[in-house]
Amino acid sequence: MRIRLCAVIVTIAIGTVAGYAQQGEKPQQVPSISQRPSGASLGTIRIGAADNNIWFGWRVAMPANAIKGMTLSEVLARVDAPLGLAAVEAPSTLTVSFEVPKPLDYRLQTGERNAVNYRLRELNQQILAYRVENLPADDATRRRTFELAKGLNAPGNPPVVIIPADAANLAGIDALAQELGVTIALDSRTDPKIAMAALQGRSNRIGIAADLGGWMQAGIKPVDGLAAVKDKLLHVRVSDRSALGAKSRPVTLGEGAGALSEFFVAVYKSGVKPSFTIESVGATEADMVRNLSAFERVMWPAMAERVRVMLTTPAGQIRTGDKLPADMRAQIDAAAPRAPIVPPKRPRKLLVTDIQMYSGHGTILHGNLLLELMAKYSGAFEATFSNDLDLLKYPKIKEFDAVFLNNVCGMVHNDPEVREGIMRFVREGGGIGGNHAVTYANNNWPEFSDMMGGWSGAHHVEKQMLKIDDPGSPLMKPFGTESFEHTDEFYIFPTYSPYSREKSHVLMSIDVEKSDRATAGRFCVLCTRPDQDYGVAWVKAYGKGRTYFTPLGHTTIMYTDKRWTQHILAAVQYILGDMEVDATPGAKARKTN
Repeated sequence: MRIRLCAVIVTIAIGTVAGYAQQGEKPQQVPSISQRPSGASLGTIRIGAADNNIWFGWRVAMPANAIKGMTLSEVLARVDAPLGLAAVEAPSTLTVSFEVPKPLDYRLQTGERNAVNYRLRELNQQILAYRVENLPADDATRRRTFELAKGLNAPGNPPVVIIPADAANLAGIDALAQELGVTIALDSRTDPKIAMAALQGRSNRIGIAADLGGWMQAGIKPVDGLAAVKDKLLHVRVSDRSALGAKSRPVTLGEGAGALSEFFVAVYKSGVKPSFTIESVGATEADMVRNLSAFERVMWPAMAERVRVMLTTPAGQIRTGDKLPADMRAQIDAAAPRAPIVPPKRPRKLLVTDIQMYSGHGTILHGNLLLELMAKYSGAFEATFSNDLDLLKYPKIKEFDAVFLNNVCGMVHNDPEVREGIMRFVREGGGIGGNHAVTYANNNWPEFSDMMGGWSGAHHVEKQMLKIDDPGSPLMKPFGTESFEHTDEFYIFPTYSPYSREKSHVLMSIDVEKSDRATAGRFCVLCTRPDQDYGVAWVKAYGKGRTYFTPLGHTTIMYTDKRWTQHILAAVQYILGDMEVDATPGAKARKTN
């Protein structure tokens, strides 16, 4: 079963290659045992930042020795889940595993090195940076050290090798790095100008590994240090301290004097793409979790800036149905309702937005055209199509009766004013609705996911039978009462998501008894809910406001079938405030014969 995360594909059960040509063996397929949650790449910057299209092209790791007493093998499993990272920074002094009780250094034999790579592949992990605290002085041992680093991870993707800033014979190190094709970073823990001076005349195979805590102890703000190293920045060790100066102490990210949000915005604007290691504030897993969570928060301004920039490009402009083929426009036109489901109580205004942090679902065009024609023919509302985030801020958002999120996807609402505007608008009586990818929007914003009723969801295009859970709802009248067949992407919401009949009024769901819930010939935890409850449309009250969501809409059926177009119009009239709908949560799934 293929698991899609909007445009991002996270490998969950796909074989990868291990044990390579060092032994002249045929590449070996490695079954993945990764347990990182579906949607993590869109819900956390620690993974999502690596995507060059959606976010920054930055890879994020944690120190493999951050949790006291664990070997590399043990910590990789914890990094995968529950910590939810895809990479570590590994020191050369760390013990490899119980089976290989040796440090991760040049003395590992070929089979032991292959075992390290096997472990990385089965957990879909990488060693992002390899830290050599004591670089061997002789050329032969240095060569073996760099050869070890080159062989880590998948072929052609070695980690950056971090060495002491005062390492001797940089000219020889540079020549060796060029010969072997590895990248070296000088560990800058004091004034970065010192390390920069050592790089004079060196190739681009050698750069800077910034230690933000060290810079701060030297009295240097991280953003000022960035200005000094510029495009020589290859890696960043991220930490915060209570103040600038030697007497400061480590604190949780964002709580100190590092102005880290300002630093990350500056890195993004500079265009450099270093890798990052998030330091812990202690020696336990809980300490690491605390700083990883803080990292997500201090990244919000950089995320907001990334969205702002994207919205100035063609990819950020609202999509229009005139780009569809003539025959498809004609089908949507024929299916668009010609009259309102109920007379509007007063003139209504609907804001439609389709912000996507990637190339976008093809049916966004279909949805926008349907809503445009629906407004034109039915007269039930006036539609405004815009991706201007200022329209979502308070009190501007009050000019509308409801907001419809057409396939909105990614961490797009990071501006605090936008978040407050949306939540206040709905809490005070406004409406919000959405379709398809919206449960992949703002996965870093729990209140939004709770309001919309879902979070991520493994999915692929398949054919299933749907049942009507509330045949009495005016939103479900177009479908009658019998189960029917439908082809679409059906999101399988994980059990830790907000999806629950105790929170939402489910209108329609997969008829499990009549559907082939096959999972590509295998058992699949991420493809199955223990309660076998797979809602595909629901409503809920939120404060004084109204919400509607359907995870369907990947295929064109929703926009060309009159049952679905009548359903969408009814949903829109509900969130606009013109239709009375039972949104009482807790209804049980209706049994079918």
